[in-house]
Amino acid sequence: MFLIKDIKLQNFRSHSFTELSTNYPIICIIGSNGSGKTNILEAISLIADKKGIRGTLIEDCIKKDSKDKTIISTTIFYEEKNYKVDVIFESKEEKIKKHLNIDNNKSSLTDFFKDINFVWLTPQMDKIMYEGESIKRKFMDKIISNYNSNYKKNLSNFKKIAEERIQLLKENQDLQWLNILEKKMIDELWNIFIYRRTFVEDINNIIIKKLNNFLKIKLNIKNSYDLDLNISKKDFNSVFEKKYIEKREIDQIIKRNSVGPQFDIFEFFNEETKLNSNLCSTGEQKKILISLILSFILLMKSKNINSILLFDEIASHIDGKNLELFFDEIAKIGMQTWYTGTNKQLFQAIENKAFFVKL
Repeated sequence: MFLIKDIKLQNFRSHSFTELSTNYPIICIIGSNGSGKTNILEAISLIADKKGIRGTLIEDCIKKDSKDKTIISTTIFYEEKNYKVDVIFESKEEKIKKHLNIDNNKSSLTDFFKDINFVWLTPQMDKIMYEGESIKRKFMDKIISNYNSNYKKNLSNFKKIAEERIQLLKENQDLQWLNILEKKMIDELWNIFIYRRTFVEDINNIIIKKLNNFLKIKLNIKNSYDLDLNISKKDFNSVFEKKYIEKREIDQIIKRNSVGPQFDIFEFFNEETKLNSNLCSTGEQKKILISLILSFILLMKSKNINSILLFDEIASHIDGKNLELFFDEIAKIGMQTWYTGTNKQLFQAIENKAFFVKL
């Protein structure tokens, strides 16, 4: 099992110094609003993610009016071995930078841990269901990147090459190199196109086979260029070669690439009503999000990918009998799970299975 065995927070957010022993499969952090519950989950998420569950600036993680370093220290148990993992925030050239130390050596998570993942659900994520196509796509890109490390590289490579193309367009020179860059961009776009559709197919299969106690949903993906799902790589290249040539003048003016991974549109459907999430009630949208997160966790498990699960204020998404079903489903999955809530009563169903922390 992949476990966080302990965590120490020094000058992080509202925590001057907090130390917890967490060598348990289920941890429930209880406290009133503003007590620092979410800050603990954010600290854990920053082990794996640049911006963490809040998506805020690194500077915001530093406890104000403190001259001491901000450090997140944990012991991670993985493949029968303990690793000391520290997230260290340092001020360099008037900027705060974050780096990871593993066993006292500067490193990256993937250098030591293969097939691991952090999954979280926060009240702020409700907006994914109703705030437009861009936020849905960013959310799905993040999920697919966790599922497929190659996909993350494709997105990163495309961004770097795209920035180089814009710089070249500004300088208005070297047409031969511009053609080469656009060809590289199209190669990355092709991989992104394929990986996205493979993921949607995989998760829809998991929903059909495994999602028994929750709202049945269906993911759909379409694109603004009406490309056929079975388009060949040759035809794909031909379409985008023309588009990049057509857009050179406008891209030079607007100083950004108007053709890229944003051509895809993700849709989430309630399979009971056949309605797009955009047309569903707030309650239904929360159920769709819960089903999506659960399906993703189940998919990761089917691929033997280890995860730490972080559920902030879970009762804001689900309550009553469904909450008990959720606890039961997560327990069956068998991954270390962190919950936060305002009172212990919310967690009666798992009272004898969980370790409780009162803030």
